[in-house]
Amino acid sequence: MKPKRPIEVVLFWLPTAGLLIATVLRFLFLASNDVAMDEPFTVFFAQADLHTLFGMLPQENNPPLFFLLMHGWVGWFGISPFSVRFLSCVFSILTAFMLFKTGKAFYSPQTGFFAAALFTLSDYHQLFAHEARVYALFALLTVVSMYLFLALAASPARKRYLFLLAITNMLLIYAHFFGFFIFLIQGLSVLIIPEYRRTILKSYLGSVSLTLLSYIPYFPIFFARFFQASGGGTWVQPPVISDLYTMVWRYLNAPVVTVAVLGILAAALVKFILGISKGKTGWKNRNTVLVIWFFVPFLSMFLVSFKIPMFLDRYTVFISAGFYLLVSVALNSLCRGTKPAWILMTVFILMMAVTFHPGVDNKRRLSDAVNFISGNKTQRTSVIICPQWLEYGFAYHYSQPVFRDYKHLRTLLNREGIYPANDLSLLDTVKLRNSEQVLLFEEWSSVADPGQTLFKYLDREFRFKKTTLFYENFKVHQYVK
Repeated sequence: MKPKRPIEVVLFWLPTAGLLIATVLRFLFLASNDVAMDEPFTVFFAQADLHTLFGMLPQENNPPLFFLLMHGWVGWFGISPFSVRFLSCVFSILTAFMLFKTGKAFYSPQTGFFAAALFTLSDYHQLFAHEARVYALFALLTVVSMYLFLALAASPARKRYLFLLAITNMLLIYAHFFGFFIFLIQGLSVLIIPEYRRTILKSYLGSVSLTLLSYIPYFPIFFARFFQASGGGTWVQPPVISDLYTMVWRYLNAPVVTVAVLGILAAALVKFILGISKGKTGWKNRNTVLVIWFFVPFLSMFLVSFKIPMFLDRYTVFISAGFYLLVSVALNSLCRGTKPAWILMTVFILMMAVTFHPGVDNKRRLSDAVNFISGNKTQRTSVIICPQWLEYGFAYHYSQPVFRDYKHLRTLLNREGIYPANDLSLLDTVKLRNSEQVLLFEEWSSVADPGQTLFKYLDREFRFKKTTLFYENFKVHQYVK
């Protein structure tokens, strides 16, 4: 048997080594950040009974899949920071693997490896891997769906891909409403690419029909949430033109990497245009899929956001995976031969590694704020929490037994003189007047209480003492008699 060349040995073991590295990096510092932002909300309802969980969904901006997975998980493994983030961490590791698998199967091994490396070394995805929310799962299901779509296009006779694609897309739209963008990406690919239109149009429409049939029970909630967002607006701010660059920057850690990658994409575009002018191109149908995967939702979300703001970093998580594959394909197209491609990829991987922060900060010090309140609270102290939804994060760090008693959370907090309220109308002012001290714990209270009724009342009835800020947005305002 002919002995393998060193490069063949490296290529054989590289995916395994990459997966091990991705696993180690993702699990590093998994529990270092406070459980904060939307995490306590997710954990609170995940621990609840199914009746309570499904009763919450009509007011929630995400469908039930992740909540149901978390419901089963925390029932077995508890609600510690490590436990509630474990699933997201695993989903992120699997996404790196599926990126490699997609790149290797439809482009080249180095394409898959480079895309997976960019994903693994991204602070953006490290943060989602360390967050008990749906976004890591959303990214994984997106890559699996696109893998199956490309596999179906390559082998239209394989009905197994058709069925698996329908199941995966069903999971996608039950994981996040923006999963419908995947239909847009795949549908446009089928319509624009003549070969796909000829070979898989009917079968793909059948797959979509099966998926949509499964969503009939949830369409009323979907449309209700859509019309509420389009009519009443969202908390997301309209974008500015520089947000296009900033979003790509988020995918790539630092400006130096971003500018270099954008240069690669521009150079690949120039080479492609020159190739057309000379009557020769190496363009493939699956490259068109990558262009649609990234540019169509990226630009459409940006433009729609001037009317219905949605161009938020976490909402574009499904786009970023296509971006990494597109960058990898562009880089390979610029290199003649495998060796130059690997050299250039190594340079970019080192740039990402140098700018990567495995312990990326979620910029929330919720436990510090709660501990401060606990340390300053007396029997004659009232604590106001604004907005109301902040009560979940407060309770998680204040008292785990209170947090776990999901049926009586508000009652238990009230017994201890803690009152979640969006405005003054929701408070018992008699109880407040009998207090020697009031602590107003807030984050963006102006959104919930635009008339500032809480501040006006406290300024009128008490003497302001001081405000203590906790990185990044939590504030505790102290008032005394």
